[in-house]
Amino acid sequence: MRIIDGDTVKLGGTTYRLAGIDAPENGQAATDARGRRFDAGAAATDALSHCLTDMQARDWQVDIVCHPGDLDRYRRQLARIELTHPDGRTLDACAWMVAEGWAVAEYGTQYRALENDARRRRRGLWAGEFERPKDWRRARRGQSAPATAAAPATAGWLWALRFVLEVLLAIITGASLILLAIVMGASRQRTRYRRRRRALW
Repeated sequence: MRIIDGDTVKLGGTTYRLAGIDAPENGQAATDARGRRFDAGAAATDALSHCLTDMQARDWQVDIVCHPGDLDRYRRQLARIELTHPDGRTLDACAWMVAEGWAVAEYGTQYRALENDARRRRRGLWAGEFERPKDWRRARRGQSAPATAAAPATAGWLWALRFVLEVLLAIITGASLILLAIVMGASRQRTRYRRRRRALW
Protein backbone atom coordinates (compact mmCIF):
# COMPACT_ATOMS: atom_id res chain seq x y z
CA MET A 1 0.00 0.00 0.00
CA ARG A 2 1.33 3.41 -0.96
CA ILE A 3 0.52 6.40 1.24
CA ILE A 4 -0.20 9.40 -1.00
CA ASP A 5 -1.07 11.80 1.83
CA GLY A 6 -2.90 11.85 5.13
CA ASP A 7 -6.23 10.90 3.61
CA THR A 8 -5.32 9.15 0.36
CA VAL A 9 -3.72 5.77 -0.33
CA LYS A 10 -3.10 3.69 -3.42
CA LEU A 11 -3.32 -0.07 -3.67
CA GLY A 12 -3.22 -2.29 -6.76
CA GLY A 13 -3.52 0.62 -9.15
CA THR A 14 -6.60 2.05 -7.40
CA THR A 15 -6.52 5.33 -5.48
CA TYR A 16 -8.64 5.37 -2.33
CA ARG A 17 -9.83 8.53 -0.61
CA LEU A 18 -10.37 7.94 3.10
CA ALA A 19 -14.00 8.73 3.85
CA GLY A 20 -15.17 11.11 6.54
CA ILE A 21 -11.82 12.82 7.13
CA ASP A 22 -9.75 15.58 5.59
CA ALA A 23 -6.00 15.84 6.16
CA PRO A 24 -3.75 18.81 5.38
CA GLU A 25 -2.32 19.01 1.88
CA ASN A 26 1.37 18.51 1.24
CA GLY A 27 2.96 21.95 1.48
CA GLN A 28 0.27 23.32 3.80
CA ALA A 29 2.00 25.22 6.57
CA ALA A 30 1.09 25.08 10.26
CA THR A 31 2.74 26.03 13.53
CA ASP A 32 3.49 23.79 16.50
CA ALA A 33 3.03 24.55 20.20
CA ARG A 34 6.17 26.73 20.17
CA GLY A 35 5.08 28.68 17.12
CA ARG A 36 7.51 26.95 14.75
CA ARG A 37 6.32 26.42 11.19
CA PHE A 38 6.18 22.96 9.67
CA ASP A 39 4.63 21.15 6.71
CA ALA A 40 1.30 19.93 8.07
CA GLY A 41 0.60 17.79 5.00
CA ALA A 42 3.92 15.96 5.29
CA ALA A 43 3.34 15.47 9.03
CA ALA A 44 -0.12 13.96 8.42
CA THR A 45 1.28 11.68 5.70
CA ASP A 46 4.04 10.50 8.05
CA ALA A 47 1.53 9.92 10.84
CA LEU A 48 -0.64 7.64 8.69
CA SER A 49 2.40 5.83 7.31
CA HIS A 50 3.92 5.25 10.75
CA CYS A 51 0.57 4.11 12.14
CA LEU A 52 0.12 1.44 9.49
CA THR A 53 3.76 0.33 9.59
CA ASP A 54 3.76 0.09 13.37
CA MET A 55 0.48 -1.82 13.50
CA GLN A 56 1.61 -4.28 10.85
CA ALA A 57 4.80 -4.87 12.85
CA ARG A 58 2.52 -5.83 15.75
CA ASP A 59 0.70 -8.43 13.62
CA TRP A 60 -2.27 -6.27 12.75
CA GLN A 61 -3.71 -6.90 9.30
CA VAL A 62 -4.47 -3.89 7.14
CA ASP A 63 -7.56 -4.01 4.92
CA ILE A 64 -9.26 -1.54 2.61
CA VAL A 65 -12.99 -1.47 3.23
CA CYS A 66 -15.16 0.22 0.64
CA HIS A 67 -18.44 0.07 -1.22
CA PRO A 68 -17.96 0.00 -5.01
CA GLY A 69 -19.54 3.07 -6.56
CA ASP A 70 -18.93 5.34 -3.58
CA LEU A 71 -16.76 7.98 -5.25
CA ASP A 72 -15.65 11.46 -4.32
CA ARG A 73 -15.85 14.51 -6.61
CA TYR A 74 -12.59 13.49 -8.29
CA ARG A 75 -13.90 9.99 -9.03
CA ARG A 76 -11.70 8.41 -6.38
CA GLN A 77 -13.01 5.38 -4.51
CA LEU A 78 -14.14 6.27 -1.00
CA ALA A 79 -12.92 3.83 1.62
CA ARG A 80 -11.65 3.35 5.13
CA ILE A 81 -8.64 1.44 6.38
CA GLU A 82 -9.52 -1.24 8.88
CA LEU A 83 -6.84 -2.93 10.98
CA THR A 84 -7.58 -6.31 12.52
CA HIS A 85 -5.60 -8.11 15.22
CA PRO A 86 -5.55 -11.91 15.52
CA ASP A 87 -7.21 -11.58 18.95
CA GLY A 88 -10.23 -9.97 17.30
CA ARG A 89 -9.55 -6.32 18.03
CA THR A 90 -10.16 -3.82 15.23
CA LEU A 91 -9.03 -0.27 14.59
CA ASP A 92 -10.34 2.28 12.11
CA ALA A 93 -7.32 4.18 10.75
CA CYS A 94 -9.53 7.12 9.77
CA ALA A 95 -10.75 7.40 13.35
CA TRP A 96 -7.14 7.14 14.57
CA MET A 97 -6.03 10.02 12.31
CA VAL A 98 -8.76 12.28 13.69
CA ALA A 99 -8.28 11.15 17.31
CA GLU A 100 -4.55 11.86 17.10
CA GLY A 101 -5.16 15.28 15.57
CA TRP A 102 -3.61 14.67 12.12
CA ALA A 103 -6.90 14.96 10.24
CA VAL A 104 -10.23 16.68 10.81
CA ALA A 105 -13.73 15.32 10.55
CA GLU A 106 -15.38 16.33 7.28
CA TYR A 107 -18.11 15.10 4.91
CA GLY A 108 -20.03 13.50 7.76
CA THR A 109 -20.36 13.45 11.54
CA GLN A 110 -19.03 10.02 12.48
CA TYR A 111 -15.68 11.41 13.61
CA ARG A 112 -16.83 14.77 14.98
CA ALA A 113 -16.61 13.71 18.63
CA LEU A 114 -13.05 12.45 18.06
CA GLU A 115 -12.10 15.81 16.55
CA ASN A 116 -13.54 17.68 19.51
CA ASP A 117 -11.58 15.47 21.91
CA ALA A 118 -8.33 15.93 19.93
CA ARG A 119 -8.84 19.70 19.96
CA ARG A 120 -9.50 19.71 23.72
CA ARG A 121 -6.39 17.63 24.38
CA ARG A 122 -4.35 19.65 21.86
CA ARG A 123 -3.17 16.60 19.97
CA GLY A 124 -1.32 16.65 16.68
CA LEU A 125 -2.19 19.72 14.64
CA TRP A 126 -4.31 21.09 17.49
CA ALA A 127 -1.16 21.66 19.57
CA GLY A 128 -0.49 24.78 17.50
CA GLU A 129 -2.24 26.71 14.76
CA PHE A 130 -3.40 25.42 11.39
CA GLU A 131 -6.06 26.05 8.79
CA ARG A 132 -8.70 23.46 8.02
CA PRO A 133 -7.67 21.78 4.76
CA LYS A 134 -10.81 22.77 2.84
CA ASP A 135 -10.31 26.43 3.86
CA TRP A 136 -6.64 26.26 2.85
CA ARG A 137 -7.57 24.85 -0.56
CA ARG A 138 -10.23 27.51 -1.01
CA ALA A 139 -7.69 30.23 -0.22
CA ARG A 140 -5.22 28.70 -2.66
CA ARG A 141 -7.83 28.75 -5.41
CA GLY A 142 -8.37 32.43 -4.63
CA GLN A 143 -4.64 33.07 -4.98
CA SER A 144 -4.72 31.77 -8.54
CA ALA A 145 -6.38 35.04 -9.60
CA PRO A 146 -3.08 36.93 -10.22
CA ALA A 147 -2.06 34.29 -12.74
CA THR A 148 -5.09 35.16 -14.79
CA ALA A 149 -4.97 38.87 -14.06
CA ALA A 150 -3.71 39.47 -17.61
CA ALA A 151 -7.04 38.32 -19.00
CA PRO A 152 -8.97 41.49 -18.04
CA ALA A 153 -6.10 43.66 -19.31
CA THR A 154 -6.10 41.79 -22.60
CA ALA A 155 -9.84 42.17 -22.81
CA GLY A 156 -9.47 45.93 -22.19
CA TRP A 157 -6.84 46.22 -24.90
CA LEU A 158 -9.07 44.40 -27.38
CA TRP A 159 -11.99 46.62 -26.43
CA ALA A 160 -9.86 49.74 -27.05
CA LEU A 161 -8.75 48.41 -30.43
CA ARG A 162 -12.33 47.65 -31.36
CA PHE A 163 -13.38 51.13 -30.29
CA VAL A 164 -10.66 52.74 -32.45
CA LEU A 165 -11.64 50.62 -35.44
CA GLU A 166 -15.29 51.52 -35.00
CA VAL A 167 -14.42 55.22 -34.83
CA LEU A 168 -12.29 54.94 -37.95
CA LEU A 169 -15.09 53.08 -39.72
CA ALA A 170 -17.54 55.76 -38.68
CA ILE A 171 -15.21 58.49 -39.96
CA ILE A 172 -14.67 56.69 -43.25
CA THR A 173 -18.38 56.07 -43.62
CA GLY A 174 -19.18 59.69 -42.80
CA ALA A 175 -16.56 60.97 -45.23
CA SER A 176 -17.93 58.67 -47.93
CA LEU A 177 -21.44 59.98 -47.36
CA ILE A 178 -20.24 63.58 -47.49
CA LEU A 179 -18.31 62.93 -50.70
CA LEU A 180 -21.33 61.20 -52.19
CA ALA A 181 -23.49 64.15 -51.23
CA ILE A 182 -21.02 66.57 -52.85
CA VAL A 183 -20.88 64.50 -56.03
CA MET A 184 -24.67 64.25 -56.18
CA GLY A 185 -24.99 67.97 -55.50
CA ALA A 186 -22.55 68.77 -58.29
CA SER A 187 -24.44 66.43 -60.61
CA ARG A 188 -27.71 68.20 -59.83
CA GLN A 189 -26.10 71.59 -60.46
CA ARG A 190 -24.79 70.39 -63.85
CA THR A 191 -28.23 69.06 -64.70
CA ARG A 192 -29.90 72.37 -63.80
CA TYR A 193 -27.24 74.28 -65.75
CA ARG A 194 -27.90 72.18 -68.87
CA ARG A 195 -31.64 72.68 -68.53
CA ARG A 196 -31.16 76.44 -68.31
CA ARG A 197 -28.96 76.45 -71.42
CA ARG A 198 -31.58 74.47 -73.34
CA ALA A 199 -34.25 76.89 -72.17
CA LEU A 200 -32.21 79.83 -73.46
CA TRP A 201 -31.74 78.24 -76.84
